[in-house]
Formats: sequence, C-alpha cells, structure tokens
Amino acid sequence: MMRRNIVWPLWGICFLLLGGCSATEKRLSAKEYYAGAGEAFSQEDFLTAADQYQDLLDQYPLNPYAEEAQLKIGYSRYLDKKYTEALAAFSDFERMYPTSSHLPFVQYYRGMAYLDQMRSFDRDQSVTEKADDFFRLVSDHHGESSFAPLAEEKSRVCRESIAQRELYVADFHLKKKSQLAAKARLRGLVEEYPETDAAAAALARLQEILTAEGKTDLAEMAAQAAAVRKTAKPQPDEVATPEKEDLPAPGVDPLLTLVTELKKQENEARQLAAHPPGGEGKGKQLTKEEKNVTVKLLGDEEQNQQK
Repeated sequence: MMRRNIVWPLWGICFLLLGGCSATEKRLSAKEYYAGAGEAFSQEDFLTAADQYQDLLDQYPLNPYAEEAQLKIGYSRYLDKKYTEALAAFSDFERMYPTSSHLPFVQYYRGMAYLDQMRSFDRDQSVTEKADDFFRLVSDHHGESSFAPLAEEKSRVCRESIAQRELYVADFHLKKKSQLAAKARLRGLVEEYPETDAAAAALARLQEILTAEGKTDLAEMAAQAAAVRKTAKPQPDEVATPEKEDLPAPGVDPLLTLVTELKKQENEARQLAAHPPGGEGKGKQLTKEEKNVTVKLLGDEEQNQQK
C-alpha cells in the first residue's frame, strides 16, 4: 500500500513537467518562418530555404507571404537541381495563382528545368521539346515581359538541337540506303525548323539526293531555298547588309514550293504502296522495305498532325 502511494505522486510530477515543457514551447510566427527561409535562401542553402518556405505554407496557408513562398519553393528546388520537385512546385503555383504577374518567371523556369536536362542531339529530345514549349509560351503570351527575349534565345537553342536530331536520323537512313525515309525526314526538318543551321544542311542533302534522282528542278529549288536562308542570316565574316543585287528576288519562298512538291511525292509513294500498278501479280511491285518505309512515313505524318 505504501509503494502505491509513492508511485502516484511520481507520475503526477512527470505529467506536470511534460505539461510545463509543452506550455513553454513557442510557435514561430509567419514572419519568423519567412525571415528564416529568406536567410537560408540568401546563403544559397536552397534545400533548407525550400523546406522552411513549405513549413510557412503548412502552418499559415493564408499568410501574406504565401504567393512569394510558393514561388520561392519552386525556384529553390530548381537552383538545388531538384528538377522534378521544381516542376511540381511551379505547376502548383500556376494552379493557385493563375493571374499572377510572376507567371512569365514561372513558365521560363519550367522551361529551364527541362532544358538543364537536355541530352545530346543523337539522343531522345523529348525534354528539349517540352522546354521549347514553355519558352514559346513565354514569348507568345508574355511578350512584354523581360523574360520574353530570354525565352526566345533559349527556344532557338532547343529548336536547333531538335533539328540536329532530325538531321542525324536522316543521315542514318541515307547510310542504310533508305532514300524515301531520308527525304521525308529532311522535308520535315526544313518545314518545321527552317531558321536553323540544321535546315541549311538538310537542304544541301536534299539537293544532292534530288540531283542524283534526276529531279533537277526540285534540286534547284533546294539550292534557292538554301541561298535565301544564307542571305537572311549573315555570316560573322560577312557584311551585315548585303548588296541589293545579292538579295533574292521577291516572291514565294522556294522552300514552300519544295516542301509542297516533296509532300506530293510522299503521298504518291504511299498510294503506290497501297495500290501497286497493274493489280496483284502484274507490273512493278514495291519491295518489303519500300512498303515498310511508306507505312512509317504515314505514321510519322499522322503524329506530326496531332502535335
């Protein structure tokens, strides 16, 4: 009985001590969370900064610093090279603040989060394409923003890499003697990325292919289209404003005519594969490889139309 009387007072003392500790524990204010996160950010401790900005939002979701905190979470994650987390945070920001004046910043750094993961042109370019989508979003919808010229510059980097990838694939087809597939890739390249250096190289390859096929008129169009692009983009060692007689004659860009004619040829090739001349067993039949190429071309064109 005596032992039981001693135990209960001890339990009571413990509870009092625990209660006293919890009572003295102070909860940080929103301003204190914000100041701590800002201090960590200024010291480039981006992991801590992002965590403290998140704590601020968790404890005070409607505080006056909420918009900036959400923005800084995404930016801190980006600077810390946590690209997946940065993209998620920027996406949350756009969802919560769809009319914010910070949207150009957000879209630009969403593009940068993808661009920083860009692979060499001989590898898959899906992240490069995503980066370009965001950069073009900035320049198209936020042209007045200071981020617009930066986005246009980064978009050119993306488009050049994507175009170089298409040229790489076209060269692969040329090595495999798949002229039809190579021409289709080159046509798609000059149509979609006409301003790139890769497009100039693609036009030179098309000129060689078309000349070898005896299509001298189309080969001349490819040469003219390449000349137009060379004139429009002065070389470093050239005079910035060419002489008047060096300028191409006004009129329809030969590239447009060339692309139209190449598309017509591709369509004729598909029709030939689907309906060989003379019916079954008569006339020239396409080889299995030729049929496979035309089917592939049709699939590529459908995918491009869906983009």
